[in-house]
Amino acid sequence: MNKLFGIIVATAVIFAPLAAQAGPIQDRIDRQEQRIYRGVRNGSISPREYRHLDRRIDNIEAARLRAIRSGGKLTKYEQRRLNHRLNNTSRSIIRSRHN
Repeated sequence: MNKLFGIIVATAVIFAPLAAQAGPIQDRIDRQEQRIYRGVRNGSISPREYRHLDRRIDNIEAARLRAIRSGGKLTKYEQRRLNHRLNNTSRSIIRSRHN
């Protein structure tokens, strides 16, 4: 019983920083993915544009996870960098949906 409890506590300690960092960057990633999917559903984003935008979002999310894993949290510089990339991707989504 104590061994199981120890494993549960250790798992919670390991994954707590990842859950704590979900925050605004992950919210923006989720909202942009929803915008992309809406564009695909209504036909304003082509399959080629979808692949390109989805790859960009995946790369941003991977960079966010790498930054969190390396230091346990995002630094101000990493937040600015990710927000800049998300701003550029947001503009690309707008262009793709309105071309």
